[in-house]
Amino acid sequence: MGLVNKRSRILAVVVVLAIVGVGIGLLALFRIQQAREFSEPHQMRRGGTNSVVRLVEADIGKTDVGYILIVYMRLENPNPFDIALPREWFELVDRRGKHYAPSVSGTQRELIKLPANGVLPREMLSFTIPDDSLEGMLVLVAGQNYKIWVKDRTPFNGRLRDGEFRSFRRQSW
Repeated sequence: MGLVNKRSRILAVVVVLAIVGVGIGLLALFRIQQAREFSEPHQMRRGGTNSVVRLVEADIGKTDVGYILIVYMRLENPNPFDIALPREWFELVDRRGKHYAPSVSGTQRELIKLPANGVLPREMLSFTIPDDSLEGMLVLVAGQNYKIWVKDRTPFNGRLRDGEFRSFRRQSW
């Protein structure tokens, strides 16, 4: 009787571990898929040139005037000549359709210069947004009609103190 009871306990433990392992594996696959969607390349055409925009990371931070959203992106120039992308071509749009221009103060220059057939692996755009902008989706409009989802529709519930930042590599945050 003791041997059967011991075998059934071992079998139960193995089954529970297998279920937990499968659950963790599915969660990992889901997170990997979300990260791929976030960093999907977007071809941007404007003014006879084209470039490729790919999100790398989004950082959100709290300040005394609201929130600072920093979007890091990878930019590629497939053209055989140098191009310059004005920062004003990149706007952040919230769920209400309100547009926010990127900051061009401090180290941010008005033009993003890409060498011929070159890559900028981590270019930064910084936006100052009000608290209520995080209640829904945020979209980066690149060029005239290219929309890149930065944040999904769920409200941001993370409580941040002044000066605190959090980083995200997927749309759900």
